[in-house]
Formats: sequence, C-alpha cells, structure tokens
Amino acid sequence: MTSIRTTSRLSLSPTTRQRVLLLVGLGILFFAWSVGHRYSRYLPPPGMVLTDSVELLANSDTYGHILDSLRRLLIGLAGGFLAAAAVALMMRSNTWLRRFFSPYVFVTLTIPSLAVTLFSLMIFGLSEIGVYVSVGIIIFPFVVVSLNEGFANLDARLSDMAKVYRLGWWQRIRHIALPEMSPYLFSSLRNSHALAWKILVLAEVFGQSTGIGFQYKRSYDYFQLSQLVVWVLFFLLVVYAVEFGVFRPWSKRVFRWRSARERG
Repeated sequence: MTSIRTTSRLSLSPTTRQRVLLLVGLGILFFAWSVGHRYSRYLPPPGMVLTDSVELLANSDTYGHILDSLRRLLIGLAGGFLAAAAVALMMRSNTWLRRFFSPYVFVTLTIPSLAVTLFSLMIFGLSEIGVYVSVGIIIFPFVVVSLNEGFANLDARLSDMAKVYRLGWWQRIRHIALPEMSPYLFSSLRNSHALAWKILVLAEVFGQSTGIGFQYKRSYDYFQLSQLVVWVLFFLLVVYAVEFGVFRPWSKRVFRWRSARERG
C-alpha cells in the first residue's frame, strides 16, 4: 500500500511529462549542435549565435521588423478569415451560392502558395497590399472547409428548441450557434495562424524591405548564417508567444465549461 501511494505521488501529470520531454529534446538538439558545428563549414557555433542574438536584441530596429511582420499577419489573417466566414455562411444559406463558390474554394485550396504570393506581388506591386492578399487567399479555403464542416454538424434539435421558445436572432447566435461552432472556429483560426506565418515570410522575402522575411533574405544575401539562425529563433519565439500568450488562454477561457463539466 505504501509503495502504491509513493508511486502515485511521484507520477507526473501529462503536462509535466510533455514539458520534460520538450526539455530533453531541446537538450539533445543543443548537444548535437554544439558538437556538429565543428564538422561543418557552414553551421555557426552556439556562441556566435548567442552573441548575434544579444546584439540584435539591443538594436531597436529588430523590434520594428517584428512589429511590421505582426501587423501584416494580423491584417491578412483578419481579412482572409472574415471573407471565408462570409462565404461559408452564404454557402450554407443558399444551394445556388454553394455551387457558385465551391469551384473557387477548390481552386484556392489546390493552387501552390508560391504561385499565389508571386501573382499577388506582381498585381499589387511591392506594396503591403500584395502581402495581405496572398495571406488572405491562402488561408481562405481552409477556413471555409472547416466552417462548412461545423455547419454540417449543427444539432437541428437546438434550432427547433430556439423556435419553440421564440428566441431572437442574437440569442440564437449567442447561446446556440457560437457555442456549437466555437471548436471549429478555434481550430480554423489556429491552423490559419500557423499557415499565415509561412506565407507572410515568403511574401516578405520577395517583396518587402522590412519584416522577418526580409531579414532572412538579407542574411542569405550577405551569407550571414549566424544571423539567419538568430532570425529563425526570433520567428519561433514570436509564433510560440502568440500561441501560448493569446490562443491557449483564450481557448481555456472560452471552453472553461468543459473543464467544469469534466470535474462535475
């Protein structure tokens, strides 16, 4: 009995185990990097990357480039997501509209991201509008497909109940539609966020003079591999900051009723 209690006390939660595995993986990666750079002509040593990181963090222009990328991401993501939500609603409300928009959703789903980015920059020039359009077009079909799946799984009995109790349109949206659609909304938003970063960096490489993607291109042109690694690390930090600083807390707040139901 004592050994069972001791084992239960020493057992780690899934979250703790995940963090431990992450730290172990990072430790192995850092060790391989520390040893492997000696046998490569191009891989910079960790000390050089650390020095460049400190220098870039002390430079105010670094934060300007990061903020420029965040602004472009927010505008492009918001525009593409709102357009996709509007199209998904129209496709649900009318069969003719569903047939009309379906080919466009399929085309944007299959067209290469690089082609979309190049076409957008060619049409709109090297302005930021081309970046917004390329991000919006790429995430558009994925959001439409996810929301259509959510609409298809709506419970018709809840809609009938709303009619019986004569709920207004806002009450139906607030208490029935949004709770049912929230898993699909969050899933499409998080996936679109990850996809939008990839398209944004690609567009900045080709057509911008600021931003994280531009710094990739600049480091490559001058063969500054150490700074390239630093900007990749900055990129990962920004993406994870948005994920764990915005999406995770927001998701826990919205779906806190699930935790309460599981505890009950």
